[in-house]
Amino acid sequence: MSLREKNAWIAVGITLAVWSYYFGAFWIEAFAGIVDGAEVLVRFLVCMGISLVVMIGLNVFAGVMSKKNLDAAPDEMELHIEARADRFGFRLLELLVPVGLIGGLLATDTIKAAYPADPGGAVALIFANGVLMAFVITELVRETTHIIAFRMSA
Repeated sequence: MSLREKNAWIAVGITLAVWSYYFGAFWIEAFAGIVDGAEVLVRFLVCMGISLVVMIGLNVFAGVMSKKNLDAAPDEMELHIEARADRFGFRLLELLVPVGLIGGLLATDTIKAAYPADPGGAVALIFANGVLMAFVITELVRETTHIIAFRMSA
């Protein structure tokens, strides 16, 4: 298994574990009518910190254990895989963001009615987390595309 494939596995595993928790907790609270901006911010920062620390640590560990140069330039196959994953991921992002924003705009009145104490804040939090979720899903699909392409080429 190449180092870049290991990196993709690490990214998929950590992203699934950490961000599934984050979005699960957020959407459960949002559908229950409980959105606390401070709590969401703390949860976001903790999840981002865990993601960064664990991913960097595991990627460095994988690089050291494989005894390969972490700065080695990707070969032609890796560049092709990266380009294919990027194309697929960005097309998905171009689809998810507008669909999410249009869906959010159509649901704005419903969101405002569900959160009478702070309708503007609730709309902003739900929109921001919807867009964040689109980015996370896109990155998961992009890294999974890397893994599939590496597995198919092996």
